Amino acid sequence: MTDSKVRAEKVRTLYRQTTAVLLTNTINSVIVCVMLWNSAPKSQLLGWITLLGATSISRMLLFRRYQKTPPAPHAAELWGARFVVGSVTAGTLWGGAGFLLLPQASNLSQLLITFVIGGMCAAAAGTLASHLPAFFAFVAPALTALSLRMVLFGDSTHVIMAVITLIYGFGLFAVANVNHRVFTEAFSLRFENEKLLGKLSRAQSRLEETNRTLEERVIERSEAFRKQSEALRDAQRMEAVGRLAGGVAHDFNNLLTIILANLSEIIENRQLGEPFIAILKEMHDAAVKGADLVRQLLLFSRRQRTVSKILDLNHAVSDMEKLLSRLLGEQLTLRLVLSDSHLYVNVDPTQIEQVIINLVTNARDAMTSGGVATIETRTVELREATDGLSPGRYVLLLVSDTGSGMDSDTRHLIFDPFFTTKDVGKGTGLGLASVYGIVEQSGGHIRVSSELHRGSSFSIYLPPATPLANAIVTEGLVGRTALALDKPSKASPAATVLLVEDEPTVRAVIERILKHEGHRVISARSAEQALALCEGDTGPIALLVTDVVMAGMDGPALASHLRSVRPEIRTLFISGYSRNHVIPEDAQDGRVRFLSKPFTYASFMTEVTKLLTHPATDSADTHRQ
Repeated sequence: MTDSKVRAEKVRTLYRQTTAVLLTNTINSVIVCVMLWNSAPKSQLLGWITLLGATSISRMLLFRRYQKTPPAPHAAELWGARFVVGSVTAGTLWGGAGFLLLPQASNLSQLLITFVIGGMCAAAAGTLASHLPAFFAFVAPALTALSLRMVLFGDSTHVIMAVITLIYGFGLFAVANVNHRVFTEAFSLRFENEKLLGKLSRAQSRLEETNRTLEERVIERSEAFRKQSEALRDAQRMEAVGRLAGGVAHDFNNLLTIILANLSEIIENRQLGEPFIAILKEMHDAAVKGADLVRQLLLFSRRQRTVSKILDLNHAVSDMEKLLSRLLGEQLTLRLVLSDSHLYVNVDPTQIEQVIINLVTNARDAMTSGGVATIETRTVELREATDGLSPGRYVLLLVSDTGSGMDSDTRHLIFDPFFTTKDVGKGTGLGLASVYGIVEQSGGHIRVSSELHRGSSFSIYLPPATPLANAIVTEGLVGRTALALDKPSKASPAATVLLVEDEPTVRAVIERILKHEGHRVISARSAEQALALCEGDTGPIALLVTDVVMAGMDGPALASHLRSVRPEIRTLFISGYSRNHVIPEDAQDGRVRFLSKPFTYASFMTEVTKLLTHPATDSADTHRQ
């Protein structure tokens, strides 16, 4: 491609010098005519100058045509050939002038013609050197004819002049050849430079584009890092608050256990008057409300026991439509936008319904002047990790409203326990905190999007579940732990009970309840003390009542050790944490049960009775196996 461009540029250089060359040619022909007018035949002189003029005009027209429409590089050879034709015509005419018009008698005229032809050939070594065929086409006929005429004169002087002329021609060829190489190298270097400049320009453009892309990526990565840092700080803050809430809930559960157990026992005292009973019941109801707040704290800290099942989220939402409509009231509108396909998730049905109720309640409170609460379900695919969510497929539960919205400061605090923007007495600040805990405990993730006066949107991402043959479609609210005042309808047989509780006051209350029901109680403040007491007591121990989380050996480890030496023993775990994993797998046989704190006298004795009246054959058979 470069060679063709070089050839085209050589031809273009010929046509760029046209005016000067033709003007010089015309002037020289006029000078020759004037000088030879008296010595040369006028007819030959006029015929020569006429032919030369016609040739000059033809070449001028050819040059103008070329300059008007410069040809493409592939047509350079054709235009070079046309120029060569013009050059060979002009060279032949000048050679003819030297051959026909050179007078033998006039040395001055000979010198003039020789000088003019030689000078034009010397000029051609420069002007026509870019295209050597054009140079040869002009110089060869001009000098050859002139030299031949000198040889024909016959004398030695003219023969020497002819030889000198030919030598001069070879010298011009050497000069033209050098000039030709200079042209070639210059044009080649020019196009190579242009090529390099083009590459450099493209490289610079790519570099600039790369820099722009890099800057954009740096900005994107910086923004992503900022968001991830904020998300990490939020997660760490929420985790710290969760641990604090869980610890507070545990301690409050112990306190509420003492209050509720004692209150229920006092209320059963028939010697008290009705006014005192009413007061105690009010205290009991207040303690139950406190237990409900603690339960929500445990939900937030993800320490509430869950019973996960595979259910269709669409049907769960549909079955709640009437309940949610009544919750919103007549001034607000409920809109359901549910996926056409089944959306199976593995969650606790009660807790997911609580999530929906809490979010709809929050939407209702944000729309004081009317509006629309929308619940949407669909499947989403995340192509890259963002805001703590890994790439993959999720089931999306979206609850949005057209209410007052929130500013950025409020958005960062809405999941904190006891944070609320509602008036005093109209909210505990635990609704969204429990939603956060339930979603995180279910393996999901919650996002909130909100602006002032533009409503809020809560997006819950849940891992999809594979439907099983026994997958449920809906399940109603299973209710909360009963804190009833009624005593168990069935009395338990008297037995020896090993009580292990590290909280002295709680231990004292439970011990008093068991003794009041006629049981013998072995009381210990730790698992290690309990094992020591068991070694010193050779009688049968029917029931182990133990706290779950204790310093040193915990409740499950103690129960496992005792079952290995006393296979007949039943176990009642009590805890303010309500973790799933604290119940051993063999709890399904009825010999192991779990009771969440706080509990009442009645609820505690109900669990004790169930364990003491359970058949013991399963235990013995299992142990023998």
